[in-house]
Amino acid sequence: MNYLFRILVAVYSFLLAVFFGVVMISPFGDKSIMAAIIDFLNKTFYQSNKYDILLFTVGLIFLVINVVVLIAGIGRRRSAKYLSTETETGLVRISSYSIENVALGLSERFTGVKDAKAKVRFKGTSANIQIKLTVLPGVNVQELCKSIQIRVKESVEATMDVSVKSINVNIESVAANNQE
Repeated sequence: MNYLFRILVAVYSFLLAVFFGVVMISPFGDKSIMAAIIDFLNKTFYQSNKYDILLFTVGLIFLVINVVVLIAGIGRRRSAKYLSTETETGLVRISSYSIENVALGLSERFTGVKDAKAKVRFKGTSANIQIKLTVLPGVNVQELCKSIQIRVKESVEATMDVSVKSINVNIESVAANNQE
């Protein structure tokens, strides 16, 4: 979720909490306070054209917010955990974890890599691979990343028969040198 959407949901939740808090307290609280609020609204808005405009505007704002929240909840689909392929003998499902394991196994074999993490997301019939590395000091990072990208792409495409769209390598940190 982006920040604008989070702020929108927070404001919406706050307004609903205040509204329903007043609704819940009104039967038990001082009736004169609710009467004063209703009298103020009646004199300020209902007896003038401001009421129609205000009511329409508030209704429109809540309608738009409800539609945005509804679309955001329905529209965001998580990436598939499996890539399915139909063969003449049946269905083949390749798990994202299996591709992650291939990427991890290959990444950790390279000299200069201390730790690796991988995440795979399927988009259509291709895979996007994200690899996060902790490298040792003194390693040429550019050459290491390029070698890992080439080797992982070749291996996944050859062993899994899955098209690899992209391999993004992030260097998370450089391991501390333990020599003293």
